Amino acid sequence: MEIPDLVHEELGGEEIRSGVAIGDEEVVCATDSRTLIYRPEGILSDERIEQYPHDVDRLALSEGRRKTTFKLTYVDGTRSFAVPASHGRDVLTLLLEGILGVDGVLDEDESVVGAFRFSELTLVIAENRLVRHIGETVWDDDFTQYEYADLTGLDFQEGSVATEIVLTIDGRPQRIKTPREDARLVEETLKKAVFEFYEVATMAELQRAVETAETGDESSATDEPDDLTFGSGIDPLVSETGDEPSDPLETDSEMAEPSTPTEGESTTATQPSQSSVETPQQTTEQGVDNRSDPASTAIGAAGTEDTPSPQQTNNPDRSRSTDATPRTGSSPESTQAATEDDVEALREEVSELSSAVQRQNQLLKKQHNAIKQLLGELRDQ
Repeated sequence: MEIPDLVHEELGGEEIRSGVAIGDEEVVCATDSRTLIYRPEGILSDERIEQYPHDVDRLALSEGRRKTTFKLTYVDGTRSFAVPASHGRDVLTLLLEGILGVDGVLDEDESVVGAFRFSELTLVIAENRLVRHIGETVWDDDFTQYEYADLTGLDFQEGSVATEIVLTIDGRPQRIKTPREDARLVEETLKKAVFEFYEVATMAELQRAVETAETGDESSATDEPDDLTFGSGIDPLVSETGDEPSDPLETDSEMAEPSTPTEGESTTATQPSQSSVETPQQTTEQGVDNRSDPASTAIGAAGTEDTPSPQQTNNPDRSRSTDATPRTGSSPESTQAATEDDVEALREEVSELSSAVQRQNQLLKKQHNAIKQLLGELRDQ
């Protein structure tokens, strides 16, 4: 297509992004900021350039048998132009590419592959996304976009009246109905854009590419706990096997007791941990340490009053010395140390559980917003 000299004169340093011939000499060209229509010299008119900026508030479309009319609404008024009906779709694609670029919907240098208007449904298939608008107008601020980077599935389901595009975004299917007579063109245009985005050539290759991308996302998130669980690496407070957790006091007692007494050691240090249950009140009342005699220990455990032996009665100093001997395994220091360790461990578990609950609440909030968006789309349909 040859660009007329008058168009080059009106560019003002801008570059032409795309253009389409709509007649023998008539040409429609688009830059980043505006659309220019070249009208050649006629019987009743001179050669001229019509300019339509892309910063529109609304775009409406009226299709007739011979002509398609575009109506652009700006802050300061409304302007319109008409093109042959056979070129209406090409001009719509060119015009929407400029409008979506100015609105910031498209990325820089992102092009529109194809644009379609079906009754009150407008579909814009771009290089990186699919944009959908529902309403009497072709375009305004109320639209929905689906980025190909979030694509997890693509399918086309043919019906007797319409073909349904099933676009799965982040695991949620989005269904878009297109008239059967235009369904094949829409399908091929969307496939072209998605295939080029993922650099594949067939639907099977696309499915593998999408699955690979999804698996890679999951593997990169292995360091983070699942939002729907209480996190990995947290030991349960109750064992699933049904075994009772070991008492830290008993464990400290067993580790501290020597297995074999040595000569010269106090008899108290060689007794089993059962002797540690003797209360200070019993020792005071008896006045002796009955742990030196295994038989008396057994009787004392059964609740029978112990009778001190003459040797023990005649040697009160030895009794007091024996009572003053620290009781291994029931030391207050070991009990306190074990308790502080347990409390610290519980604090860490509670902190991790709280973080997991916060992440779960955030996910539920996202799901709630997605449901609200879905309900809004269903109401629009």
